[in-house]
Amino acid sequence: MTPPKTLTACGGLALAASLPAVAATFSDGGTSVINETFNDFIEVRDSLGGQPTTVIFGTDANITQADSVGDSVFVLGNSSVVVNGGRFFQDVTALNNTSLTINGGLIGTDPDDGDVLGFGTSRLTVTGGTITDDLEIYDSGTLNVTGGEILEDLEAFDNSSLTFRGGTVSNNLTVDDNATGFITGGTISNDLEALDEASVTVRGGSISADIEASGNATIDIFGGELGTRIRSGGNSEITLFGPEFQINGSPADFGTIDPFFGELSGTLSDGSTFSVDFQRRNEGSFFRPRLGDIVLVQQAIPEPASLGLLAMGGLLVWRRRRDEESE
Repeated sequence: MTPPKTLTACGGLALAASLPAVAATFSDGGTSVINETFNDFIEVRDSLGGQPTTVIFGTDANITQADSVGDSVFVLGNSSVVVNGGRFFQDVTALNNTSLTINGGLIGTDPDDGDVLGFGTSRLTVTGGTITDDLEIYDSGTLNVTGGEILEDLEAFDNSSLTFRGGTVSNNLTVDDNATGFITGGTISNDLEALDEASVTVRGGSISADIEASGNATIDIFGGELGTRIRSGGNSEITLFGPEFQINGSPADFGTIDPFFGELSGTLSDGSTFSVDFQRRNEGSFFRPRLGDIVLVQQAIPEPASLGLLAMGGLLVWRRRRDEESE
């Protein structure tokens, strides 16, 4: 058990870590571990000298309240928060150039709220735990998800970057407003959406329902388990890469498909087979149409030997970098 550490709370009061604290602010430029109950929100910020502060929440942490805007934990400046477990009443929010890592725990014991939010150039990493509402990244932040459960939406906005490698999204994964998304694994239980000049690359994972692009967005699909329908509209483009495709059961030519709707099937470049309905929608007018495109690009499935050479090349590059760093 970690020995109690003296914490500085709002108003300059010194409180023992083993006692409940109210509106506690961590700003000493050091590292604190929390394994107890706090009866109000926690704020983590840099010290007066500009040194970043780190707070680590353990399995016994219990944050029972939130501030007026719904934050149970709020981190700003260049500071860091690591959630290894515990329970949080409402949101966990990162601002500025902060780092937020969630390896476990329950975010959102309040049934109406439990978001994890990143703004500015914040860096969010989620490897485990349960988020009862949305997981969202904004501005120029980065979000890397390799595990855990998101019980509502996973979303990226405003030039941010999202990587989804594992875990479960119970509703939609949305990439919007010039953001970029890279999907190699995990489960999306509803729709994948790219909106308003966003770009998404799909190389794996499972999508249960629609794949939709709208508003000059792009989606490139190389592999994974596709859902039930592909829809493109508003000058957007969805491109599928693979060795062969069929439209309504007949072999399809490579390039932009002509029909506005039908059934599209085939094999993707990772060897996955699929069969979905497709629709090219007009989001403009009869006189000024804004149709979406669906494009088929020929790309062979890599031979096992080729995959081995790629892996060997990556290993050699890694070893070279390791040797250079050790010199």
